[in-house]
Amino acid sequence: MIDKLLILFIFAVNISTAATSILVGLMTAFVLYRAVKYKEIPKFDRDILNMFGIYFLMQIIIAALSLNPSMSFREVIGEIHRCFPLLFAMAYIKNQKQLRNIFIAFILSVLVNNIYAEIQCFVIHVERAYAFSHTPTFYASFLLMQIPMLIFIATLDFMPAWTKNLAILTTIISIQMLIATITRGAWLAFILTGMAFIILNERWRKKSLKIFLGGLIISIAIIISAPNLQYRAATLWNPNYTSNSERLLMWQSSIEIIKDYPIHGIGQKMFQKVYNTEYISPLAKERGDDYESGHTHPHNNFFKATTEGGFIGLFAFIILHGYFFKRLYLMNKKNSSRLKISCGMIGFLILLSLQLEGLTDTNMNQVPIMREYWFLIGTLIAADKIIDAKD
Repeated sequence: MIDKLLILFIFAVNISTAATSILVGLMTAFVLYRAVKYKEIPKFDRDILNMFGIYFLMQIIIAALSLNPSMSFREVIGEIHRCFPLLFAMAYIKNQKQLRNIFIAFILSVLVNNIYAEIQCFVIHVERAYAFSHTPTFYASFLLMQIPMLIFIATLDFMPAWTKNLAILTTIISIQMLIATITRGAWLAFILTGMAFIILNERWRKKSLKIFLGGLIISIAIIISAPNLQYRAATLWNPNYTSNSERLLMWQSSIEIIKDYPIHGIGQKMFQKVYNTEYISPLAKERGDDYESGHTHPHNNFFKATTEGGFIGLFAFIILHGYFFKRLYLMNKKNSSRLKISCGMIGFLILLSLQLEGLTDTNMNQVPIMREYWFLIGTLIAADKIIDAKD
């Protein structure tokens, strides 16, 4: 039963947030049913549970001290819910057959999403591709996670040849669509993540460098050939470009909020109201008719964590994601000499790319993005153990 739910989840995660909500609910009900009827409690990773316990304890303290505790507590409950896919993947993915089916569903899901984005670009003629995501920025975040995963799948010996070829084709389309999102922070994150892979992957450094440079040259050629892409790329370092100047003003306002609420912040989900009613710069041009139509986050993961949670929130954010950085790095170090690309390396690159993009946007709080992120990390940790057992 849960095997099928996991496959449906990874297929739906790029296409429908509502469908994944239903599937998470069904998986939760399955776990509770087995626990009550058969006293069957899955073996969740104790270290990860302890880390989540520390993190969410700090989030509860922040919510209790929030300017609006009820709203903040609802957000904490929602964030706990977003982590469930990691636990389900780690607890219930046990063998290569499951991995194979999940990876095939993943490839098909990404491909369907990309095909719709292609239709948007070349048939509907939208300015920025967004596929089934709410915004082009969300779609770019998905692609940053999916490209390393697709490359990893294409290197696995136990995957059928046709799936490897399909994964490579889908990777090429995904890179094309990443450009078509015209999301500059994601572009930079992709380039920097590629450089990190070359530096960290000693065995395949020369080959990776050639592929990276070739892809970079092709991407630059595509950007130069399209006036709208060329214009967006030219604005990257222009402080007077509206999007850039607004972010700078927003970050200055965030610093003012942190000065006034340094320890516990203003509370989860409170940035939109506090920023738009009290701290927005008089120079800011991007403002709504009321606070509910203004900016909902400070376009930076670290500023979001600190404005909402003060130094408690920043510490919680760093220790949680720092733990996974370390765990994935150690997984890679253990298997770097055996595998073409290790599970740990791919997980590390996925997390790194999101955090790099998160320097200019807030992506680690979005429901669909976090569901896919946690599921992929859980799948990679499970895959690492399965591959270890086979060798």
